[in-house]
Amino acid sequence: MSPAHDPVPHVPHSPLAPLTPAALAAWREEVSAALSSMTRGFEEKHGYGPDENAIHLPEAEDRAAAERLAGEAAAFAELALYYREVGAVTMSDVGNAYFLHSGAEAVGERIALPEAGGSVSAVLIGSDGGGILYAVAADGGVWRSRAASEESGFDRITKDLAEFLDLLRRSVHRFDRTGEPGFV
Repeated sequence: MSPAHDPVPHVPHSPLAPLTPAALAAWREEVSAALSSMTRGFEEKHGYGPDENAIHLPEAEDRAAAERLAGEAAAFAELALYYREVGAVTMSDVGNAYFLHSGAEAVGERIALPEAGGSVSAVLIGSDGGGILYAVAADGGVWRSRAASEESGFDRITKDLAEFLDLLRRSVHRFDRTGEPGFV
């Protein structure tokens, strides 16, 4: 498909970069609106009703977890900023589904990620509906498991959290417009 016909055009860099509270608020609002649009007429289009598709605001324990992450490794600064501005994310009906943990949940979800070469354990930030895991490593990148298992190994999919969030944003828009799965 040519870029002129691509419903979600390729962006050479994330519009969220650098990640700021204002950029995250704009992301949250845009993606929430797209999720709302997607659920209107969902049952008529897909033959079943939608599940939860929402971006929650962070709670006090998510913000406290963000502070813990900020103190751990410089590479977790973006993740800490994210958890100060965004709570749990549930996209049950986008593609195969995407679920991002709240900060309070993620801070305790750790995995050794030898592929990232870091000595600091990566933070498991979520999964898709098939059990594929997403983690932010000490290198700042977002990594995806090769299968629905921590033991399957991981591949780096984005250089940073801003790029990952942009892929999610583009995935929601794509699914809303075409019904095709996303980019993550």
